[in-house]
Amino acid sequence: MTGTGPVPLWLDHASIAVPDLPAAIEDLDTKLGLAATISPAAPEWHSRVYLDRTYLEVAADAGRVGWQATMCFLRFADPDALRAHLDATGLAYTFGAWEGVDGTWDDVEVRSGDSQLPTLVRRTAPVDVARDWPPALSGSHRCGARSVVAVHLEVSSLDDVTRAFSTLLGTALSPPKAGAAVRVPLASGALVMREGAVDRIAGMVLGGGSLVDTRRVLALGPIDDGVAWLEGDGAHGLRLGFTERAYDRSRAAM
Repeated sequence: MTGTGPVPLWLDHASIAVPDLPAAIEDLDTKLGLAATISPAAPEWHSRVYLDRTYLEVAADAGRVGWQATMCFLRFADPDALRAHLDATGLAYTFGAWEGVDGTWDDVEVRSGDSQLPTLVRRTAPVDVARDWPPALSGSHRCGARSVVAVHLEVSSLDDVTRAFSTLLGTALSPPKAGAAVRVPLASGALVMREGAVDRIAGMVLGGGSLVDTRRVLALGPIDDGVAWLEGDGAHGLRLGFTERAYDRSRAAM
């Protein structure tokens, strides 16, 4: 099945680097209607905007100008099944562990030629936190966002990366057409890929309720393919879109 495949992968989170964390947290709240939670283990530089079974990791990177989405991560549930699947596909990968600010994650890097696919992760510690990570959304955000529904990527070799995702997901993605995007459906959320000069995150889309309500909080442009992109510089150069597309919470739970 498209998006679930031999080993289901969920859109887990995206990382955003900012020059100053306190200023970013204030602007997230006042300019974007997103409430960030400071991480007690690293209050001076790390926070998260919790959504429903997804989140945005917002961390300080001294010397940076503006905000930049630096990485996105896909979640898996069964490490043994993932290892067996990757071995069977012949994709090059490295399976390791990542010590984060407040826990440990399985961390799997998968490569296709010179391009690295989004990192595959699974939280493993603390055990009581890991068993229900990322958590369900317990509150609300003023902008109405409930989930990260898509990450837009630019990749230097769209043909190669499309073939790699077809292999990883066990489904035949449509080959890229000149100037067109390739959509990669996941067990929750999606990746939207276009050819670019360098590999980078070109934008993120948050899903929620009514765009009419979101427009009462944010200045959004016209709807393009179901997404209204933020206008102005409230996100300090970060391209952020909003959509009303239905979010199936049952597919986000592991």
